[in-house]
Amino acid sequence: MVANITFDRFEGGIDLRKGNSVSDANRMQEMVDAYVTSGLAVRKRPGLVKVTTLEPGTKGLFAAFGRLHTFYGQGTLTHADSRFVAHKVAYSKGEQAVKEVWFADVFNAFIYTAIEYADGAVEHHYLDGTEPTHIADENCPNAKEVIKAASKLFASHGDTVRYCATGKPRDWSTANDAGFLPTGLNFHGDRAVNALGLYRNNLVAFARDGAQIWQADPDPSAMRLIDRVENAGTNFSRTVVNVGGDLYFLSDYGFRSITTLQYTNNLADVDVGSPIDTLVQPHTRRPAAIPRAVYYYGSGQYLCALGNQLFVYSHSRTAKIAAWSRYLFPFEVDAFAELAGVLYVRHHDDIYRLSDEVTTDAGAPFEALIELPYLDFKAPGQRKRILGADVVIDGECELSLGFDVRYPSAHTLPLRVRGNSRAGGMLALDACGTEFSLRLRNASHKPFRLDAITLYYEVLGRI
Repeated sequence: MVANITFDRFEGGIDLRKGNSVSDANRMQEMVDAYVTSGLAVRKRPGLVKVTTLEPGTKGLFAAFGRLHTFYGQGTLTHADSRFVAHKVAYSKGEQAVKEVWFADVFNAFIYTAIEYADGAVEHHYLDGTEPTHIADENCPNAKEVIKAASKLFASHGDTVRYCATGKPRDWSTANDAGFLPTGLNFHGDRAVNALGLYRNNLVAFARDGAQIWQADPDPSAMRLIDRVENAGTNFSRTVVNVGGDLYFLSDYGFRSITTLQYTNNLADVDVGSPIDTLVQPHTRRPAAIPRAVYYYGSGQYLCALGNQLFVYSHSRTAKIAAWSRYLFPFEVDAFAELAGVLYVRHHDDIYRLSDEVTTDAGAPFEALIELPYLDFKAPGQRKRILGADVVIDGECELSLGFDVRYPSAHTLPLRVRGNSRAGGMLALDACGTEFSLRLRNASHKPFRLDAITLYYEVLGRI
């Protein structure tokens, strides 16, 4: 008797919490350069379009006032491309090249930024037309970790968080207006504040192994500690991103969120990043790792770049999607910026944008890989013979079938598939085993989307 099974819901994304032969059918063992759509299909990621090559000497990428902004520390520089504006942020002790832009935001209609220079020193600058641009107040902590809240700027300062006077980013000293939060008194482990974030309009101060939630207010007397979250913090300040009212960040052990941790105080499987912890942890242990993340409103995704690899979280409460995937770019990401619904990516002096209209990286094809776990079709221990398959896709791919979980290379020869195969009859696919894994590869320069796969098989009996 011929039976069949259909796979048409892929909302789980990559999930490695269970072994390859006991994972759920809606979850993936691998998904590279693809993501889960709101229709629960899997689609090839957007391609990269080269925008321009900027003049050498600038760093960073920040979207504001309808343009993209960069920063430099030596000489005089103007971008020929009018979409970009270069700002000089001269080091107070003599001109130096800018090494990294750690923070940039608009405060009172002007840009405030934290700049690291070639010698490792960090200074804050306010681009309000005043010269010099750097903050001269000796109480300004000149830290990498900065955030705007309650008409103030907050910055880490060892085991405290300092804040400027209300509406006055150059003033970090006025009594009863500027001041500091004694965060170190409330941390049980590491006291140094490594990152800052906003959660439900409250300030979140992160140490490496804990977090504190403070009420931010223009009146310093109204600021107070609201809650503490132990055993979950971050050492990666540029991964802290507000995502739909939640706060995502990368810890030493994987991606976490403040909402889950605040209400459960638990790092169990229910947390946001647990499905890919084993993929992420090797990257967090690299001493030179500087992960950087962004929430792309255009696609509703949290993207975190570690070198040229991006961990992508597609989330939708309406569609009940919570799916991780991986993107592999042909270069390391130096900065992100979203302007007018378009996500821009900087690599050295080259600027790219992500586009759903292309499926190449500046003309170079890339491969989308989708791999399901080994599934026993709810008949464990029963030997089965695969007779064929129907595949519903947009585009083309190579389909192969893994038939022995003990040997990852034990796959059938790839079968080329184009479009919806249902109308043309069952595709020939022959394999025997107790459980099977589907692998699809798309390396063409055309769009690709996987909607459903049906396998036809017969049960041969117990082994």
